[in-house]
Amino acid sequence: MKKKAVCKWAKRFPEGRESVTDEKRSGRPATSRTEENTAKIRQIVRENRRRTVRSIAEQVNFDRETGKS
Repeated sequence: MKKKAVCKWAKRFPEGRESVTDEKRSGRPATSRTEENTAKIRQIVRENRRRTVRSIAEQVNFDRETGKS
């Protein structure tokens, strides 16, 4: 952890913060890995194992890079 981040957290605790976990933020979730998405992709692959990552990503409406992680 960088010194800047440590200083930021050290400042927040005297101000009343009680946890080191990040607060929830609005916007897209950090991950698209859910049980539902995993099941969809497994079904697609079972139907045709020769599909490309790009074609699967398009079918489930993901960015192609999401499928590589």
